[in-house]
Order: sequence, then structure tokens, then C-alpha cells
Amino acid sequence: MPSLPSTRPWPAAVIAAATLLGVGLAPSARAEKADRTKPMVIESDDKQSATVDLKAKLTVISGNVVINQGTLQIKADRVEFRENPPGRYQANARGSVGKPATFRQKRDRVDEVVEAEAERVEYDGADEKVRFIGNAKLRVVRPAGPPDEADAAVITYDQRSDTIVFEGSSAAASGPSTGRARLVFIPRQADAASEPGK
Repeated sequence: MPSLPSTRPWPAAVIAAATLLGVGLAPSARAEKADRTKPMVIESDDKQSATVDLKAKLTVISGNVVINQGTLQIKADRVEFRENPPGRYQANARGSVGKPATFRQKRDRVDEVVEAEAERVEYDGADEKVRFIGNAKLRVVRPAGPPDEADAAVITYDQRSDTIVFEGSSAAASGPSTGRARLVFIPRQADAASEPGK
């Protein structure tokens, strides 16, 4: 994921209450609902790297792991995967040095995709939340124009309420840590056309 463009940093207290995905969008537009009914497939390059604890319903797998469930995709170096409760999955995905774990999922009824990366991705299918921890970066990608972008130490994406919370600054941001999260919103053509005098 490319580095984010430089912009005026926003105070973390303001960002903590921000709703990135809800700006100018229908409240029902959230993560792809159909994904929850699709089978979850976990693959790895290393056939000897998986262990399954049937009693605990815990699978640990490493070696370029890819998780797919409908439009949802998580890639990581190592994943701990659990089914709890039945039919709802939790995954703790970790990246490796210089290669963060990544997340990608289409939004429901909107031609947009959420992409993110972090040192660790915690996916909770039961609560419909994803936490990106450590040098977290998130983008909302649309078919036309540049994406909205943000980075922070921790980003929590609540798929059920269609909100995102940003906590602290990312060490990947240019310069020393400032304790601030950063957002870049790209104006839409429709918004520009509705301005006075247009």
C-alpha cells in the first residue's frame, strides 16, 4: 500500500469519534452481507505448517496464509483461527518483518472496497468487527478517483454499525510519532458540482 499523502494532522480525540465510511453514504452500506453465508477457505504455501485442535476448534497455520470468504480476504504470515460460536469465526493474523497482514472486503450494496494493512489483524465474525493493530493503514477504494485514506496506531472497523475508530498515530507516518491519527478525504465530483456558483 503506498504511503499516504502529507496533510494537516487531525487531533486523535476528534478522529476517535469519526465515521469514515458513513460520510455521504447510506447507513445500510456496510460489509458485504452475503460473505457471512459463504464457506471460509484457508490456504498456505507450507503443507506442514498447520495444526488443528479439534476439541478447542483452533487452527494455527503459517506460511503466506490466505483466508477467503466471499469478497473478504485476509493475507498474513501466521494465522490463529477459531470457530466460536458455531458458524462465526475469529482470526488473529500476523504479518512478518516488512510484510504486514492485509485485509480486503467489498462493502454491501456500494461499489466500494475497504482495504487495510497492519502488523496484526484481528477479525471477529461474531461481533462483525476488525481491528488493525500496529502501523495500521486503511483505504476506501472506489471505481473512479483516488481513495479516502487514514493511518493510526490502531484502527477498529465495526462492520455492523459501519463506523471506524482511529486510536493514536502510526509509526509509519512521516516524522516522529505525534500522538495523532491522520485522515485524507478526497472530494467527490458530485459534491463539487453542488457547491454555490457551480
